[in-house]
Amino acid sequence: MRGPLQYEEGTDPPESHISLSACSSQPSDSCVTAKLQPNMISLVQFGIVLFVGLGSMTYGYGSSIIATTTGQPTFLSYFELDTKPNAAALLGAINGLFSAGGLFGCISCLYIPDKWGRKKSLSFAAICAIIGSGLAAGSVHIAMFMVARLITGFSVGALVSLVPLYQSEISPPRIRGLLVGMHGTGIATGYCAASWIGFGFYFVNAKSTQWRMPLAIGALWPLLLGVGVMLIPESPRWLLTKDQPDQALKAFKACRTESGPQNDEHAILEEFHLLHMQVLEEMKEFVPLKAFFTRPALRKRCFIGWLTMAAGQMTGTIVINNYGPFLYKKLGFSVTNQLLIQCGWISVCWLGNAFNAAVIDRIGRVRLLIFGLIGDVIALAGECATVAQYTKTGSPACAKAAVFFLFLHIGFYGWTIDASTYIYASEIFPNPLRARGIGISIAGLFMMVIIFTSAAPTAFDKIGWKYYLVFCLLTAMNVVIVWFTFPEVRFLSMLLISKRRLKEDQTKGKALEDIAEIFGDGIVLSDAREEEIHRRFKESGYQAQVLDEVHHEVVLQDDMHHGEKMVVTHAERTENLA
Repeated sequence: MRGPLQYEEGTDPPESHISLSACSSQPSDSCVTAKLQPNMISLVQFGIVLFVGLGSMTYGYGSSIIATTTGQPTFLSYFELDTKPNAAALLGAINGLFSAGGLFGCISCLYIPDKWGRKKSLSFAAICAIIGSGLAAGSVHIAMFMVARLITGFSVGALVSLVPLYQSEISPPRIRGLLVGMHGTGIATGYCAASWIGFGFYFVNAKSTQWRMPLAIGALWPLLLGVGVMLIPESPRWLLTKDQPDQALKAFKACRTESGPQNDEHAILEEFHLLHMQVLEEMKEFVPLKAFFTRPALRKRCFIGWLTMAAGQMTGTIVINNYGPFLYKKLGFSVTNQLLIQCGWISVCWLGNAFNAAVIDRIGRVRLLIFGLIGDVIALAGECATVAQYTKTGSPACAKAAVFFLFLHIGFYGWTIDASTYIYASEIFPNPLRARGIGISIAGLFMMVIIFTSAAPTAFDKIGWKYYLVFCLLTAMNVVIVWFTFPEVRFLSMLLISKRRLKEDQTKGKALEDIAEIFGDGIVLSDAREEEIHRRFKESGYQAQVLDEVHHEVVLQDDMHHGEKMVVTHAERTENLA
């Protein structure tokens, strides 16, 4: 296995290659500038993040289009859902199968992204989404429609895991929250597109076109993603785990080289070198899937990641989204107003996600989550009271008040929770475990969606407004859990000095590798090991072979010092990956 920095034969080694320890002990302006420039936002990097956001749109559109579809009278009459006695159960099954497919999709991410790579996995999920959308648009029987929703669910379950995984791995620490937050914005964009397209097609005279065409349009976003994904760079972190440092460096530069002036080349190489050293350290040990549930530090990550995603759905937002027209119908609104209110409601979510992504690096992940959860408790309590009063009196004022509290609910959720959950869950796992960790976390989302959306039609028929009370109590419980158990990965370095010894006001965010320190599993390079590797690497004239030998020697010495032999050979490491 070769070292991370490959220089062409005959070229001079970079004189300005900066030792990390030098910057740590003497944080001069030049050191800080060299370390900060690669963290500046790049137009190419931002464009890549927005492009893979087509996968986020696919999830949002596929999730939300069912609300306006089931709100179309022509859809209900075509499948006889307006006359069948088991119509509520069938509607619940349609949503439940979509969510079940999503669960299997995110479970597939425990294996596929690490085996195939991030780009091929995105392509596979996009193809599944195209097939699912086509089958749904052409359905001639309710069973066919259910199968189509199952396939679509699988595809979006994979995409909702893969997109933040890829975004987090190409993002520098200072703006990672902003870039990964584009995932939530993309989802909300899909929500908005589905709602407004469904509303527009309600006025089309061709009856089957009212619901078939919006479903067919859902194939557009994954089609663009599947065609264009081969033009974007692969994740540098994944390439390093596959012993492809040259390709990894090219991919890394593709995301960083427009971050500043051309003379920042050496700072970019320094950042990549540190990343490669971290990957080498992490790959010393193969971590089986069962370790996620048996090792305390990994189990803590899994619990926090799973609950982060599950807590977002325990607010009841997905139920309100999927059954919006159904809920507004119960409040006495006409079909046109049902669809129009749904469009306005989801548009608030889009604006909120854009705000969430913009401010999360300044405010912090956990602070936003707590604030949003408290706000949703208030909104759900108000919804319970107003719907209960409307049930007794039928007052139009109570109906309008109920709609207000639903808008307040999505306001808190979209502006503080939605994007935050994906950002937080994608950050808390170390590099070689990140794909599986995100898969486990997002499984929490779909598990809650299966439970709540499948039960919703029957629950609203049987217990009415009390179903909102379930979400209110669960969200109140989650406020306490998040407050006392979730570590803040954004602001911790204001209290503790990170491995890189640059203070918060200089780094503007913790590297993904540094977050390992928070959870106590120590998957980071020690200072002494890091300094020795840098010194010997520089003395060798930046020869990659010497770098790798030095790394192996220093690691072995450190392990022997602790009375353990944890280092593995390159052959053993390759065998573990296979």
